[in-house]
Amino acid sequence: MTKIVSLYNNKGGVAKTTTLFNMSVLLSQRGKKVLLVDCDPQCNCTELFFCSSEDFEDPEVPLPGTSIYEALRPRFDGDASRVDAQKVSLSESSLYDNLFILRGDINFSRAEQYFSNAIAQAVTESIHDKNTYAVMSRLLRDLGAYHGFDYILCDVGPSAGSITRMTILSCDGIFVPTAPDRFSFQAVQGMGAIMGEWLQRHEMITSTFAPYGIDASFSTPAFYGAIVNNYKIHKVGKMKGSYLKWEAMIRDSFIENLLSGDGRKLQVSNPELMKNPFVASIRDVGPTAPVAQIVGKAIFDIAQKDTAHATPSGDFYRGSVWAGWVERMAEYKRQIESIVEAIV
Repeated sequence: MTKIVSLYNNKGGVAKTTTLFNMSVLLSQRGKKVLLVDCDPQCNCTELFFCSSEDFEDPEVPLPGTSIYEALRPRFDGDASRVDAQKVSLSESSLYDNLFILRGDINFSRAEQYFSNAIAQAVTESIHDKNTYAVMSRLLRDLGAYHGFDYILCDVGPSAGSITRMTILSCDGIFVPTAPDRFSFQAVQGMGAIMGEWLQRHEMITSTFAPYGIDASFSTPAFYGAIVNNYKIHKVGKMKGSYLKWEAMIRDSFIENLLSGDGRKLQVSNPELMKNPFVASIRDVGPTAPVAQIVGKAIFDIAQKDTAHATPSGDFYRGSVWAGWVERMAEYKRQIESIVEAIV
């Protein structure tokens, strides 16, 4: 059965897209069939997926495959109660076997209003809004079943809007990426209230589906773990003290605001997360990230010749400098493996 996963934080700049893409590559390299779904109208995941193509920079050459907005439009327009997964054309990676994408679309921002109306009206007798409320989850699960995907990974924007809301509620589980700073701490403090309201309304809406014969196709998203990103280390390899303090505060905030206490909280996939919600710790990856974005590869797959993109001369790194890159990429891969293990 397909497992549907997303990374969510309503704060930006916490490496959601980068981490998700690297997870998808690692899973595909383990022989799993993986679908990326770009649910963010900014389309950063789509850019990363296709940027290795020779004609990607040519505006006259359209991107292959169906976009997410094109896929869902028959429901938004009221022409179909359910999207036909067989009519959705997916694009396969030119670099990685077993990796596909349902590409993003800037026009998908229009879905904000459709989903907002559905969230407000689906609890009533409106069949139209009930079907719109269920369409994202139905589409993802139908694509998973039709194509035999092991995993579907959904990229979402840094917001609490209706597109992100419907995507997260369509998932089996989520990771929450953070940075060890004040802004991530504030985001996690507010996330409990956001998720609690989403889940309470979700239960209320889906409880009205059965009398109308509507298949909800939902599972309650579980918390798979938190990720700490983008921190500096001492020469001895330890996180600097200021970051450690914020990490500790964020850890406690996760437990208090998202996983325990009063109200509707996220269920955990592993009881150990109640003690320590962090499943991975990823330090600042330096120049590896922009180079990976140029060549369209996972950070841990950067080749020595690719480092020419990081040098003023256009020559690639050698010797101890390249050895440092290899060490950093290996460390990064170990952390991505830890995230993947939390869902595998």
